Amino acid sequence: MTFQVMPEALTAFARGSDSLAEKFGALAGLLEQARVDDQCFGPIGDAVGLSSGYFSSLDECRTLANDARDFLKQTGEQLDASFEVYRGIDTGVADAFGQIGGGK
Repeated sequence: MTFQVMPEALTAFARGSDSLAEKFGALAGLLEQARVDDQCFGPIGDAVGLSSGYFSSLDECRTLANDARDFLKQTGEQLDASFEVYRGIDTGVADAFGQIGGGK
C-alpha cells in the first residue's frame, strides 16, 4: 500500500468547501427572510403553539446553516494550509536532491 498526496487536489477541495460555505451562508439569509409576523398564525395558531414552533425551528435551521458555513470555511482554510505544507516539503526535497545531484 502506498501513500500519495496530490497537493493540487487539496486546493480543489478547498475551493469546493468555500463554494459550499457561500451557499450555506446564502441559505441562512433566505431563512431569515422566511421570518413572518406572528399575526400570520392568528390567535388560534398562536394559542396552540404554531408560531413559537415555527420561530424555534426557523432559528434552529438558521443556526445550523451558519454552523455549516463556518465549518466549511474553516475546512477550506485548513486544506489551503495543508497544500502549503506539502508544497514546501516537495520544494525542500527537490532542492535537496538538486544539491546532491549537483555535487554540492
